[in-house]
Amino acid sequence: MNPLTKANNVNSSINNQSEIQTAKPAFRRVPAKAKLVPYGALLLALGLLSANVASAFDFVPFGEGTLPNGNIVSMFQITFAPGESFPWHFHPGPLWGVIVSGSLTEDEGCGTALNVYPAGSAFSETPGRVHQVFNYGTEPVVINFAAVLPPCYANYNNSIFVDGPRCEGNSGRSHLERIPPCEPR
Repeated sequence: MNPLTKANNVNSSINNQSEIQTAKPAFRRVPAKAKLVPYGALLLALGLLSANVASAFDFVPFGEGTLPNGNIVSMFQITFAPGESFPWHFHPGPLWGVIVSGSLTEDEGCGTALNVYPAGSAFSETPGRVHQVFNYGTEPVVINFAAVLPPCYANYNNSIFVDGPRCEGNSGRSHLERIPPCEPR
């Protein structure tokens, strides 16, 4: 007999709920719902977190090339959906960005005012300067980037993550981070 036909026959033999409840099991029954609720909530939370991490931003590589001195020119585009952010980090080489759409908010920490870059504006980033960025707006932020990086930072490996800036007392300034050197080949 076809397994599907067999399953349909079994299901059709149960006419109503009272027939299901008349058979008493020989063991104490704990409803599966009560046992699975904490796990379901945990799995849901993990799923939401992983979905948020997985969609932290959209990345489109435009290309990389090697300069005569060995440094890499890297060009790419990043899109942040509304509410998305990129955590504390710095770059190992100079980086320039053009805001194509949306409005990017940058936090340099140390009590400084936030920087807001609307569509049509451009900015540069100094190597070693720690910052984090946010899309607090209602439309995606699209940024086109160009960077010049040491050769060991090829393949769009242009952000180094840190816990936050090292502030210089109450001055509102932060120390530039040391760029990890390339290992000799």
